[in-house]
Amino acid sequence: MRELIIKNVSDIKPITRGKDGNKFFIKPVVADKDIDNCDIAFIEIPIGCYAFGYHYHDTKEEIFFIISGTGKLRTYQGEKNVGAGDMLCFPTGEKGSHILSNTSESESLVFIDFGAYAGKIDIVTLPDINKIILKGNHYETMIENPTLKEISL
Repeated sequence: MRELIIKNVSDIKPITRGKDGNKFFIKPVVADKDIDNCDIAFIEIPIGCYAFGYHYHDTKEEIFFIISGTGKLRTYQGEKNVGAGDMLCFPTGEKGSHILSNTSESESLVFIDFGAYAGKIDIVTLPDINKIILKGNHYETMIENPTLKEISL
């Protein structure tokens, strides 16, 4: 950690993400510019939408704490209904695959996303679209999913 960080989530401007009619909002409370080995964001998913797309991380563990709303969680083991008060823990690797969708008919799904990194590079695999994202402290890029022998880090 570089220095003490005190932020109020209400002071953070949301970042809108999504495409093709899907959207969600991210409020990065703690990001890689603030701290080195973890991140924390408030995520809001409007009715009928999802966040991020089905994926898993090779070097990042994630924990979601659902504040409000209801949703459907797709995982490596199938689908589960989730709601306010649920804690969702995703290990690294394929068994940590996930996507969270809002199933409520009346409210947004809001959760806190805690991420802890095991290394300096986060490798995010998106199996549904056969791509990977490489993320580091100062870069992020998405590429077609290559074989391991094609990657030279």
